[in-house]
Amino acid sequence: MKILNTSFKLLLPALLLTVTANAQKLPKIQTASVLAPANTKVDGKTTEFGNKFQAFNRTTEVYYTLSNSATKLYLTIQSNERRIVKKVIANGITLTIMADPKQSKDGLAVTFPTYGKSERPPFYNLRNPYLEVKDTTVNNAMADSVMNTYNTDLTSRLKMIGVIGDPNVPDSTLSVFNTEGFKAAGRFDHKLAFTFELAIPLSLIKFAADKPGYFKYTLQVNGPPGDVQTDGNNQLYYIAGDGSRVNIGWPGPDNLGFSNPTSFSGEYTLAK
Repeated sequence: MKILNTSFKLLLPALLLTVTANAQKLPKIQTASVLAPANTKVDGKTTEFGNKFQAFNRTTEVYYTLSNSATKLYLTIQSNERRIVKKVIANGITLTIMADPKQSKDGLAVTFPTYGKSERPPFYNLRNPYLEVKDTTVNNAMADSVMNTYNTDLTSRLKMIGVIGDPNVPDSTLSVFNTEGFKAAGRFDHKLAFTFELAIPLSLIKFAADKPGYFKYTLQVNGPPGDVQTDGNNQLYYIAGDGSRVNIGWPGPDNLGFSNPTSFSGEYTLAK
């Protein structure tokens, strides 16, 4: 078992306090309209925004920013919590946009990532992917190697976007290489924080008639695609689309969190 050295033990609480303090400075729901920088790319990186976010939502435990250009709505999300990263990669995030909440047929729901019935989500070791040594240069090289390996695998695995509410997508799924204008990407950084990015054509969003450029939205970190059940050994599991059983584990806090969707709602007005 790896033992933390004394200096790191002293530093760890300070790091946790810094993360908590940064989250506390942000609102739970984004309040500002944000014009996307001209160099915005959907690539799983947040360099365009200086790795800063508009809100930290404590229900879903993700940092997020909604922004827009003249033609696209962008959603950028990041989490550095291992259990949340696992949940996002396995179950996906759904952004539902409603110009008028009374008209459910006008809603547009976009999910990423999503998987085929016979596909299983990838798993990544985020707790101890490599054995740390005293040499910082060696540690940094190993961290870069892990990041690059994971991101290469993500590129080959995250291939589908779920879309409900667009008549041009009758089967509710699109390739990430679609021609309809949807874009999505996910990527780890050097510290294995995970960034999720999504772009939606503004032409597909129905805006409130009395408030041009205004809509309400719900952001949900999804639970598993099947109903979560408990077997005779008190183990949580669900049945995948191909009929196979997927074990989650004991009903502790992390696994219960993984098993249940979390969501929040907000309002956004396009930046001009």
